Order: sequence, then structure tokens, then C-alpha cells
Amino acid sequence: MRRKIFKIILFPISLLLTIFVAISGFIVRKCAVLLNILSVILFLAALLGLLQYLAGWPFGGVKDSSALRSAVIAGVCAFLLSPVGLPKLTLWMIGKLDALNGSIKSI
Repeated sequence: MRRKIFKIILFPISLLLTIFVAISGFIVRKCAVLLNILSVILFLAALLGLLQYLAGWPFGGVKDSSALRSAVIAGVCAFLLSPVGLPKLTLWMIGKLDALNGSIKSI
């Protein structure tokens, strides 16, 4: 009897979790393409910043420490937007929510 009551109480939560997991997983997978493009652009910006710091290009040999700082920031942002960064983290969290949903359904 208690089990049926818990199932009735947890059914709306399970339904919302199922819909949320399906929609958010779809959105994350589709947005990963855009994030990959931005990651490549930021990686190229980081390479240009390092080139500017190391060789002084295109400013005639003057080393600029702000170029190194910008290159490091662009590199970190490129990593975060890459497939091993934020998209992987969000897919992991969506998987945990799906596991929670499975646990609720098994009650």
C-alpha cells in the first residue's frame, strides 16, 4: 500500500525528469557543434597570442605581457568550450539525473 502511494506521489517528478532529460540532452548535443566552432576560434586566438608574445609579431619584436595573459585566457576558454569541457560535464549531469529518474521509477 505504501509503495503505491509513493508511486503516485513521485509520478509527476518522474515525468518532469524524463521530459527534462530528453530535452536538455537534445539541446546539449545540438549546441556542441556551435561550441566546437567557438573552441577552434579561441584556440587560434590563443596561438596568435603566444606567437605575439614569443616573437613580438606583428609589432616588430616588442614582447607584450598582456598578449601572454590573453593567450592563456583564450586557451582556457577554448578548453572549456571543447567537447571535453562543459558539454561533457553537462552530459554527465544529465546522466546523473537520468539515473535518479530510473531510481524513482524503480520504487
